[in-house]
Formats: sequence, structure tokens, C-alpha cells
Amino acid sequence: MSRCLVAALLLSLLPQVASAATSVCVEVEVRSWTQSPGEDSTAGENAGEAAGEPMAVPVDTRDPFAIDPARYLERLVRYEVTHEVGFEAVDAGCAQRIRIELYPLRMGWTVFARYTGHAREEKVDEVLLDEFSPLAQRLVRALLWDRAITQVINRENVLRADSQTDLRRIRGEGHFTLGLGTQVRAGQLATLDGGQVSDDWRILTPLSVQIGYRGKYKAWGLDVFARGALGTNKEAPRRNPAGGHVDFEYAGAAGLHFLRYLDAVGMTSWYLGGGAMFEVSGFSVIKPEGDRGNGDVDEFYTGGLNLDFVVGYEFMRTSRVHFYLQGELHVPTFQLDTEVDAGGVDTYLPGGLLQVGMVF
Repeated sequence: MSRCLVAALLLSLLPQVASAATSVCVEVEVRSWTQSPGEDSTAGENAGEAAGEPMAVPVDTRDPFAIDPARYLERLVRYEVTHEVGFEAVDAGCAQRIRIELYPLRMGWTVFARYTGHAREEKVDEVLLDEFSPLAQRLVRALLWDRAITQVINRENVLRADSQTDLRRIRGEGHFTLGLGTQVRAGQLATLDGGQVSDDWRILTPLSVQIGYRGKYKAWGLDVFARGALGTNKEAPRRNPAGGHVDFEYAGAAGLHFLRYLDAVGMTSWYLGGGAMFEVSGFSVIKPEGDRGNGDVDEFYTGGLNLDFVVGYEFMRTSRVHFYLQGELHVPTFQLDTEVDAGGVDTYLPGGLLQVGMVF
């Protein structure tokens, strides 16, 4: 008995479920890009208020395969609406409407579609007659479920317009750069102190020279550069007869920095940035006095990748040649660990740079 009651209850609810579907009217018109004299160009909801004038499509009635594009697309859209759960395409008495306008091009049409339920409008720049079926599917799914038409694409409803978009790109400005400055490096190195060598903290201040290319793309910039550094502090071998003292000699680097201008169109602008730099550094270590037949020092090199953080200021930017001040923080991703017979280094050597440069 209970099964009969449940079955009867379900049967009684079926008409209510069916009536819960949203009824949708579909209207498709081919319109003209030209505007009638005195006609308001503001698009509206009522027929005749949209920009342009509805136009009749000449159809060759003698051709059994001649197609009226408006009627063809309307029937496809009605089919897709009816197959969406919770919606039904009707001729009259509808709760919502889908209005589609076809604007003719030399090849195909530009399509505008609007659904009153969400006040959403979607556009396809160019579509041909053989694409009306996938077009109808994507328009219906996008409009009824309040999504962009680009979000309802799948492998079976791709349109030509999806892969033939003519992208325009921002043209940048290219400049050469020349910079001079001073680096600062801090780490523990073998150091002569009172006649004895021990690992002490030292601050190195090598000179730096840089050449490179700076590309500017509106508020963004890109620095590609090569940089050299030369040590400025050295210990005389005669002061270290036992040997072991280490000095920084030189460095070479190549790097890439991305920049963000805070005032892209200003005559002056601060900028922030970051990037990476691959660097190779050369060191020397004083030999013991008895081993100096082939020279007083042994040289060795080591290196790796630095992560860089940049802050700078460009000025005189309206001139063909302008200038910048730039500071950098260098964070190595590696430990210096190299030895030769006379000694070596085993330290972490972060640093920074302060330079003035010219952009031309």
C-alpha cells in the first residue's frame, strides 16, 4: 500500500516539475550597420531600439537549399534551450527572452546575443553559416548560465573566431645602458691579523661596471646586462710569510631583471624589480714563503646564481639620453666552497650594489 502512495505522489508532482521550467522566447534578426535618419543609436530591449535597422534577407526560393540565416539560427537556439535542464523554448507567454542580432560582414556575420534573465550580452566577431550549430550551443549555455562565451568552449564547439583573433601588442622602447658603481660584499674569509691568519668577517667593496639593454613596455621594463667587478683591497705577500690570506680579485656576471615603473609616463619615476644573475668570482690566496717560486699567490674562482632585488630612480626621462640611480640586494643561492694548495674559501657571501647609470 505504501508503494502505491509513493507512486501516486510522484505522479502528482510531475506536472509541477514540468511547469517549473523557465520559458524562453527566442528572437533572431539580421540587422544593418547603417542607421536610419533620426533613429536613436542607443541599444534597448524593445525591437527597433537597437542600433541599426532590421533588414530582409533575400532568399532564392528556386534553390531548395537556400537558407534564411535568421530562421536557421533561431531554430538551432530553440533546440539548445529546450535541451538545457530547467528551460523550455516557447513561442509566446515566455518569462525570459533571448535576442540575437546578426550584422552582416563581407564574409559571415558579427553576432550579438542578450538574455533578459541575467542582462548578459555576448559577442562573436565573425561567424559563418556552417558554424551556426556550435554557435547556438555556446550562446545558449553562456547566456542561460550567466557565463562568458569563452568559458563554455569544448573540443566540439570551437569557432574560427577562437583561433583567428588579430592580437595587437604594445611596442616597446629599446635602450642601451652604461652603469658605474660600487659593490658591497660581506662574509668570512681567511684574513691576516697581527701576523696570524684566521677566518674573520670582512666587507669587500669592489668597483663595478655594467653594460646592457633596457626595454620599456609602458609600466614594465626589462634589463639584460653584463657586469664586471674589480677588487680594491689586497694584502702584500711580504706581510704574510706563512701564507693563507685570501683576497677578492675580480668577478663577471650576466643577469636579467624585471622592472615595474611607479610613474610610467612621468619625467621622473621610481621603479622596483627583481631577477637573477649568474656570477663567477675570482680570489687569490697568498702562498707560504717557501712555495713562491712560481708566483706569490694562487688564484681560484667560484660562482653560482644570485637572486636580486632592485630599487631605482630614473630622471630626465624626456631626453634622448637620461639617467638612473639604482640599488640592488644580492642573495646567493650557493655557498662558496673552493680550495687550492695554499688555502681557499668556505663562506656565504651576500652583497649589494649602488650604481649610477646612463640610458641612451
